[in-house]
Amino acid sequence: MTLPANRSSASEPATTVVPVPVPLSFDSTLPRSVVHRASVAEVFVTDSVETGTSAPGDPTRTFDVAAQLPRGHLVGEHPAAYDFLLLVEVLRQSGVCVAHRHLDVAIDSAFIFSALNFDVLSLEALRIGARPAQTVLHLSVRPETNRAGRILGFDFDIVVDLDDRPTLRASGGLTFVSRRAYGMLRAQGLGKARAASAARAHRPAPAAPATVGRKDVRNVVLTEPAIGVGGDASAFLVVDTAHPHLFDHQLDHVPGNLQLEAARQLAVTSVARLHGLSPADLVVTSVRARFTNFAELGLSTPVTARVGGVQHAESLGTLTVPVEVHLGQGDSSVSELTLEVAQWA
Repeated sequence: MTLPANRSSASEPATTVVPVPVPLSFDSTLPRSVVHRASVAEVFVTDSVETGTSAPGDPTRTFDVAAQLPRGHLVGEHPAAYDFLLLVEVLRQSGVCVAHRHLDVAIDSAFIFSALNFDVLSLEALRIGARPAQTVLHLSVRPETNRAGRILGFDFDIVVDLDDRPTLRASGGLTFVSRRAYGMLRAQGLGKARAASAARAHRPAPAAPATVGRKDVRNVVLTEPAIGVGGDASAFLVVDTAHPHLFDHQLDHVPGNLQLEAARQLAVTSVARLHGLSPADLVVTSVRARFTNFAELGLSTPVTARVGGVQHAESLGTLTVPVEVHLGQGDSSVSELTLEVAQWA
């Protein structure tokens, strides 16, 4: 809750009244529908509160979201650190939660991510401890509205604290559309996907898990990569619509988190091969992702990676390698991503 600032005159100093902090609860998760999940076990968010609004004319609103990241999870195969996919998911859930709980976005709206960026602020803070970390996401959102005042989407900035340590900084954009509008938007793409699915007898075979930094073949989302002498690589997307995390509920397209994981797997494979490292020892420290088109489930999706030169990330005190990744279908680009990869200490 934000209290109004006292009015001031030329003869009396301005007084700023700051919001009274509201304790966040970590005792139980929010309803599944609030974060668009089917399984209770896949809900990470436990509470949320609005922390303030901006000055007149500035649409920015701020929120704190509480969450608990699981120390053990199907995709959490690295015993030392919270998995990349779990970090992506808690960012996604925080934005969806704020939209529904605080901005009156209809619960049956479809959400479309246009972009997601993040930077790790502390590798050490990602280390899994002896108890679940209390996760607090500090969000600033800038809603876009139509003339009737209905929110069409928002840009967001997020800082993620794990046990009061700033760990991750993220930004991106979300668009909300009604189910009717979404159906019209997707009609053409779904028609192409159905035709392609009828023509394809089998889905591509996944790579060996160790090749892409995984242990469980269920978490492999690429075919065996072809890697050139300079580290550049190519593979095809492998989509398992029965995966309990990536496809927690039925979807009519390849979700953004699967595309991000495909980019991560090809990036770590490329860097590992080029520099003689193990893919399992590499972590993503930065992401710049743009989702330019829907990725259809029934279409072949090539994934390519181009490795850059080693650079020094001063804020992390480590060396990183940038990798440009592209996903496409036919003549269309699906997503364009730049990831920075570092060796986990």
